[in-house]
Amino acid sequence: MFRKFTALTIAELMITLLIIATLCIFALTTIKPYDKTYKWLYVRIYHSLENAVYNSMMTRNSPEDPDMLGFPSTSTAFCNMLKEFLNTLPDDEVDGQITPKCEAARDLSMSAADFPEDNIQLILSNGMRLWIASQGGAPYVLNDTVDGTAVNMKYYVVFVDINGSRGPNKAQWDASGNINWGPDSKLLDIVAFVVTEASVVIPVGPPEIDTRYMQAVAIYPPDDENKPEGTRSLPNTYYWAKHDAWGDSESIAEPMSLDFAGKFPANSPFAVTYPTANTVNTAAGCSDNNNMVSQCYVKVEDYN
Repeated sequence: MFRKFTALTIAELMITLLIIATLCIFALTTIKPYDKTYKWLYVRIYHSLENAVYNSMMTRNSPEDPDMLGFPSTSTAFCNMLKEFLNTLPDDEVDGQITPKCEAARDLSMSAADFPEDNIQLILSNGMRLWIASQGGAPYVLNDTVDGTAVNMKYYVVFVDINGSRGPNKAQWDASGNINWGPDSKLLDIVAFVVTEASVVIPVGPPEIDTRYMQAVAIYPPDDENKPEGTRSLPNTYYWAKHDAWGDSESIAEPMSLDFAGKFPANSPFAVTYPTANTVNTAAGCSDNNNMVSQCYVKVEDYN
């Protein structure tokens, strides 16, 4: 008496393994996002804010409403400005008990370490959640002197939970904040941006020195007529690219060179210990002349 046994064919086995692998990848990226996910999300919101701020400033021409002329004079007007040009969820589609609303009463301060759901002002269609920091409903003002010239630049701070309601929903990894942030520190999902009246969005905090969030390049003056944008440095941290382009100099004409990050308190989640800065790359045509505008500039790399 012979008993007949059956087995999977190679094709069936390969299909089964493919299905298992797909489910594993989906589970891992859902439960524990990898560095690439954070980088993609971070660069996406950075450019979304850039586009929103630029487009809004190009269309602010309502003499009937003083808040709609130039840079918003109130945080509520600033929030509504972002809402107009960001892809936000309609209020009736917001899930759960969270009700986003643009109002100064929800504003945080730039020293915030906690980000309550009750203070959320915008929720984007991709789930990202935004808080706004102001000085009692008015913009902060960077008061400084650059090469003998007074600087009084207005700005707001935007905090973003880049992966939405999914954890860890934190901006700092220990009680002291992110002062000792390093390449092995755990990535966190709440990040901060400074939005200036010059329509420039500036990254602050760990993403400045951690390429797991983003990479940046210094763009050098063109040395080839076929490359009008100029030559590019190798990708590195945003902090490195800034010093490659400008060194330690600050320029009113280049808001990225101004020290907005230094205005965050020492125990803020967005205060970090900066590495030793590199010197300006004069060999590539960059300059370090304070009020003189360098021919180099910084560009945040898209994540592919």
